[in-house]
Amino acid sequence: MDTRGVDAGLLQTKYRLTKQRAAILRALDGSAHLSAETILERVRAELPGVSLGTIYRTLDILRELGLVQVFSHAGYAARFEAVLEKHHHLLCTQCGHLVNVEAPGLADIARTIATGHDFAEVDCALTITGRCRTCLLR
Repeated sequence: MDTRGVDAGLLQTKYRLTKQRAAILRALDGSAHLSAETILERVRAELPGVSLGTIYRTLDILRELGLVQVFSHAGYAARFEAVLEKHHHLLCTQCGHLVNVEAPGLADIARTIATGHDFAEVDCALTITGRCRTCLLR
C-alpha cells in the first residue's frame, strides 16, 4: 500500500498518520481479510507495545476515512480489509475462507426492491455461503 497517498488522505482530515496507523495499514496490505487479533500480531512484530484497543480504535478511524472495510457475518468474527472498491463475499461455512466477488447488477436489483418499499439512499452487501473446494474434497 502506498502510504504517501494514505498520508495525504489522512492529513486532509483531522487525523495524522501515526506510526501505529501506518503499521496497521501495512498489516492490511494485500487485500487479506484479517481479524483484529491477526492485525495485532502483525503490528506487534513492528511495534511490540501496541494494544488491541489501539488496533480497534485505529480500525474505526480508518473505516470512517474510507480506507478500510469490515466484513461481519453471523457467528464469525469481524474481519478487516483495505480493499476499497465495492464488492461482495463468498464465505465457506466449514473453514471460514472468505473470497471477494463482483456482483454486477446487484445494485440495480437492490434499488428496485428498495424503491418498491419507499426506501432511498440504498446500499447492499451480499454474502453467499457454501463450502469451498478444499472443504468439499476433505
